Amino acid sequence: MRVFKPVPTFLAIVAMAGTLAAQESSLTGAVVTISGDYVANAAVETDSGARKYQTQTNDAGVFEFSNLPGGQYTLTIRVPGFKSRTIKSITLLELEKRRLPDVPMDVSLPCRGTSRDLVLLAPGTVFGRLTGTVDPPAAEVEVTLVCRTFSACRSTKTDANGRFSFGMLSAGFFGLNFHRVGFYPENATGYSYEVNTGWESVYAPQLLEPCPNGNCDPKLRPQPPVAICE
Repeated sequence: MRVFKPVPTFLAIVAMAGTLAAQESSLTGAVVTISGDYVANAAVETDSGARKYQTQTNDAGVFEFSNLPGGQYTLTIRVPGFKSRTIKSITLLELEKRRLPDVPMDVSLPCRGTSRDLVLLAPGTVFGRLTGTVDPPAAEVEVTLVCRTFSACRSTKTDANGRFSFGMLSAGFFGLNFHRVGFYPENATGYSYEVNTGWESVYAPQLLEPCPNGNCDPKLRPQPPVAICE
């Protein structure tokens, strides 16, 4: 007489279910300041569009979301004293264990001259990218990248939409000069543009002031109003 023992089969199913659960996707990363210090207790949220998940960074500034289904996510980080950071279109494959590059937070200061968004570059990218636009969206504006000691290290021109981009940049701080016939030049007075490894820094539009009657004599340029910061 044959005797069937279903218990091992049941155990195998349980073990398989446990294995599948353990193989779900995860997303980890660290939150840092512009000086590279890690930020503890930052509020971190990831949103799949159907569900939101919340956590916070540990003492080492690291956050982790485990057991996530594959899909596309938006990551939001909030830290008192810093501008909130939102990263869109993070693709997470099934069973993927993805580690993001360190996420930099910008200090929230009144009247700060430059602001940026971050776009995640391809996994494994060891450089950063700096992009922006000019307003009005003029073509053929010469944009010069200014490196340390205020030396020009690269240049490009805006496209028909007023957009420019510098790729393959090492992490650091840069300045930008803007020149075009018919507009007053805008020259860097400091290193206001930050680039981080693994990220595209997309900066707010640079305002260009047209010269009256095509006369760009700087002596005739109207003085801008004094900004009042509260």
